[in-house]
Amino acid sequence: MDSAIMNPGETGTSGIYLVVFIAYIVLVLGFTFISKRISDADGFWTENRSVSGLRAGISLSATFMSISWSVVYGIEVFLQYGLGGFFVLSLPWIIVLSVFLWLAPRLRNIPVFSQPELISGKFGKSAGKLAAIPILLVFIIWAGAEMDVAASLLAGTMGMSQPLLLFIIATVIAIYMSFSGTNAVIVTDVIQYILVALFFIIILYAGFSSRPVNPIVLKLDFHRIQPLFIMLTFIAYLPGWLAETDIWIRLQITRNGREARKAMGISLVNAVLFVFLMPMLVAAFLPAGMTSGTKGVAWLLARIHHPFFVALAAVGLIAASMSTIDTCINVAAMTLSFDLTKKRTLSRNIAAVWLTAALAFLFGIYSNSLKDAFYLSSGILSTTLFLPVLACYLPVGKKTGVVSVLALAPVLTIVFYAFEKYGWFAIPGANGISYILISFGAALLLFFGGSALEPAGPKLSTDRD
Repeated sequence: MDSAIMNPGETGTSGIYLVVFIAYIVLVLGFTFISKRISDADGFWTENRSVSGLRAGISLSATFMSISWSVVYGIEVFLQYGLGGFFVLSLPWIIVLSVFLWLAPRLRNIPVFSQPELISGKFGKSAGKLAAIPILLVFIIWAGAEMDVAASLLAGTMGMSQPLLLFIIATVIAIYMSFSGTNAVIVTDVIQYILVALFFIIILYAGFSSRPVNPIVLKLDFHRIQPLFIMLTFIAYLPGWLAETDIWIRLQITRNGREARKAMGISLVNAVLFVFLMPMLVAAFLPAGMTSGTKGVAWLLARIHHPFFVALAAVGLIAASMSTIDTCINVAAMTLSFDLTKKRTLSRNIAAVWLTAALAFLFGIYSNSLKDAFYLSSGILSTTLFLPVLACYLPVGKKTGVVSVLALAPVLTIVFYAFEKYGWFAIPGANGISYILISFGAALLLFFGGSALEPAGPKLSTDRD
């Protein structure tokens, strides 16, 4: 975990941040407590597929408008790569949401709720359970990484240790999610969306008031970002994001295909604003030579002095972290209780929420690299989940190939990541992520090789494992 980079002595706002933090906790707990309760086990996750496109779109938008992703990492890619940062984060995400906008009605009308359930329906229950494991792992990693960034920015300012702040965040989210599962996430996401948008506006104004534009951020320079790195980023992100569970869930909980498309349209507009334009503009007002998104946000926050705007920035920062953490815990807990257990009960759902929140807390304590967390986890989704999901829609791949990928690709991705991290191999210009290319190639070999080796015979039953 990174050490806290802000402290009360630097900002003089410790009391404001602490009061706002407590008030925000009371607010979200109050809203979720008075909102509707879900009493059936499946509805706890599915919302009985009755959510409007507006609420689903705002909820998904709040998820990716996170402190670690669109704020810290979104700013950081423009600081490090200039306008080339658009290819590293913004463009892949915009492409993914555009594809989902196009396919939304068709995907919404599939008579299954989760991706493991989809895979299980075509390739058997064991394949479905294997598909659930990387989803569980990835979303716990994302939740923990988000917690780590929130603690790095907030703990010192509020005068508490980072582990204590992580524990409070994980506990509060587990409490309000225990009330009504996905509904609690959507209720809080609507609040968090507004607050995060205000936070972006405040830090943008703080930057605008402090310095002239840093021209390097607005310059496209392929000496700073290699085309190979861009290609590997697309391989790492696009397949995995096209099979990403939190997007899938927002589609499935909507009332119909029309509402699903509306949700994706709202998300796409917000992606252009808050994953591309806002992070780029904020980065442009940071000092030349700064390359850390975390330090950049801290630098901007230290320049906000009016108590009212300090309070707004504080609550926006808190909301930006919790909007993503609760979604990631929601996906992980749903995967654990909906896809990995035979008996679905409300008590098991709640137990899964608390267990995944605890695991995310532990990962947050030991997390130390946003880049590693995002690339490795997205790489696991790309190498492990994309091909099996694709095989559910297209006449490619057989059960042996699908199971081979689900069982071996996540392990190989982690192994190749470790090999590259510790210097066993490297491809020039890949910026430390050549393991993605090798892992995806291995996944393709497993998929098509395993499918080719499967003996011809009668069509496999989808429910006999």
